[in-house]
Amino acid sequence: MGLFKTSTAELVEMAAEARTGGRVRFVARLIALSSSKDDAIDPWAERIEAIEAVGWRVEHFSVAPNDKGCVEAYVLFARV
Repeated sequence: MGLFKTSTAELVEMAAEARTGGRVRFVARLIALSSSKDDAIDPWAERIEAIEAVGWRVEHFSVAPNDKGCVEAYVLFARV
């Protein structure tokens, strides 16, 4: 799809390592290009679901534009 720099598998691996390492919080940055015409950003949902599947739950979600015309989401997960 080309919208993301880090693959879902890489994010899941990082989340699993954080959990195994005893972390109680995990933060992921998700990026989408501003040229996307969709109102829903399904790849974000897929990534969030994949991270939650390894033992995390979304605690806070923040979205902001960056200086390159992309939208970034910062997702704070809490360990479950």
